[in-house]
Amino acid sequence: MDFLKNRNIFSFMYGGIPAHKCSKRVDVSENEYELITTYYFDSGLKFTNIAKKHKRSGAYEWVNYLENIGTENTELITELWDCDVELPFSYCPPTGPSPWFPSIEQNTYVLNPYGSEGRDETDFYSHLNGGGHNKNFLLNNSKSFKYAPIGGRSSEGTAPFFNIHERGKGYIVAVGWTGQWNAQISREENAVRFKSKIEDTEFVLFPGEKIRTSSVVILPYEATVEESQNLWRDLIKNEFSPLTDRIDHLPLCAGFWGGLESDKIIDRISLLDKYEIPVENVWIDAGWAGKDTLPTSNEYEGDWADHVGDLTISPFVHKNGLVDVSNKIKESGRNFILWFEPERVRLRTDLVKEHPEYLISQEGTRNFLLDLGNEEAFNYCLALLTEKIDTLKIDWYRQDFNFRPLPYWRSKDTENRKGITEIKHIMGLYRLWDTLLERFPKLMIDNCASGGNRIDIETLKRSVPLWRSDAQCPANPDPEVTQAHNMNFSLWTPFSATSPGRIYDTYTIRSAYGPAMTSNYLYSSTENFGDTDEHVSWFKKHCEEYLSIRKYFLGDIYHLTEPKRDLSAWCATQWTLDDEGMIQIFKRENSSYLTAAFKLRNIDKSKNYLFTDLDGGDFCLSGKELCEKGFTVTITEARVAKIFTYKKI
Repeated sequence: MDFLKNRNIFSFMYGGIPAHKCSKRVDVSENEYELITTYYFDSGLKFTNIAKKHKRSGAYEWVNYLENIGTENTELITELWDCDVELPFSYCPPTGPSPWFPSIEQNTYVLNPYGSEGRDETDFYSHLNGGGHNKNFLLNNSKSFKYAPIGGRSSEGTAPFFNIHERGKGYIVAVGWTGQWNAQISREENAVRFKSKIEDTEFVLFPGEKIRTSSVVILPYEATVEESQNLWRDLIKNEFSPLTDRIDHLPLCAGFWGGLESDKIIDRISLLDKYEIPVENVWIDAGWAGKDTLPTSNEYEGDWADHVGDLTISPFVHKNGLVDVSNKIKESGRNFILWFEPERVRLRTDLVKEHPEYLISQEGTRNFLLDLGNEEAFNYCLALLTEKIDTLKIDWYRQDFNFRPLPYWRSKDTENRKGITEIKHIMGLYRLWDTLLERFPKLMIDNCASGGNRIDIETLKRSVPLWRSDAQCPANPDPEVTQAHNMNFSLWTPFSATSPGRIYDTYTIRSAYGPAMTSNYLYSSTENFGDTDEHVSWFKKHCEEYLSIRKYFLGDIYHLTEPKRDLSAWCATQWTLDDEGMIQIFKRENSSYLTAAFKLRNIDKSKNYLFTDLDGGDFCLSGKELCEKGFTVTITEARVAKIFTYKKI
């Protein structure tokens, strides 16, 4: 706990004066793993810092709460840095311009992943081996970088995760705020200074008002960058994720368009039963909501999008209100995932006319924001979701969020209240999810937001991104992009998933194998699953194959190649789980190489290993040979996906 006690870890100005210089009383409560420090300012501001150390990982975490316990408004609070901390590093002498490219072995640098924008292979990309974008060198004193997302969703454009590394040691830092965070990293003489906050805040608090700030998690380590990312994965898996207390594993899903009539969805679930397809969850997507919404054969038809925000189940699409669909799902022994988008309300919905006070508008758009910081709007939303989850026996609540809220929040802020609308909305979001998780002890939350645009440490505590990027929305997504995403996202979140689309192709579906997977071969009316025995047997075979190796995705990850889309390259990843593991290898269509040798990690030179080729055949290799020569694979054909499992013998 000395890390927390012996340094400043936040900062702000109070009435134009640095907070640490203001007159105040301080109360401290601590035990081995928690430190609570409360500051009572003379003018009624109560500032509480709740910090803790995680026992397993040694990571530090804190969040601040501000409350006005007086009878008048507080002084103006400005420059509120929820985290403002010096991270010890070696001495950094002043340096000037140099003709030499900086050395990754000698200099301090920052790895920060791109956000998820659903465009290409760069979603959540951060290069571990030098070069590449978003890898910033802190070469000298006062060198600094600034980071922020786009538009108020926490991982759009830039994700709130940072690995600050220098010569075998460093810190992984994560900002916990599902809105518009801001971070600055600068090199000082004997430290790296990390600052993070909610962007553009300047406010007073009214009497009785209480808010929270963004949180921060800091994981110190002594390891390579590659090893440190696995330490981070372990922290998320074992100390943060809701998965461990609620379910044993992430699901293999079958997706269905919600605009299909109930009888069509039920018929398709019956096909899963008939052919004994081992799908575990039925995922019903958008298209079911809105009192006037008409049936549609797929997501590109109809006006269903104009009804977003109306959570009435369409009687024209589902005459029994999805109850018969839910019953069929339960009878088949599967779990139910249902899509919602409660925060976005479209112009033609009744809520706009009946309760405009629940909404924040923005001139020139047809979208309204349901204000979760408004108590009545919050209660309205909570009641609707509770009723749906309870009545339909929903196992996974999927929350989407398909627009940028930042201009809405800022348009509602008033003088001396900058940032308050956003703060209260995000507090409402956390309260909404926490309440649902408390009311339904086995419920899981799938966090979408246009595919991966709200991934941060606070959402990872409460949810899993089962659709991490909209790059896989087409029926024929780019498998090389999917391969890169599996490598990129897995460095920062051990639990995420995607889809192979609707192509019956082994290379494509193996590209989508991950901690979870959603198949869309029965998704819409354009998919005629069951018409050919070949497609049925192919799908069943690959579902069984996937389930046989799913456990490995929760192990440690090692990139054996770079996570890029280059069609002339090979792509390979190793997953290790104690004394066993798995290797995924993709030889792409334009590769001119027949053979590749890969340097495997965590191999015992004194032992032998039994390898199994999922396409058939076992073979043994010595640890000595693997360490000295590598794992050598020859593939004569183009565009081939290979998977090998192995175990120590």
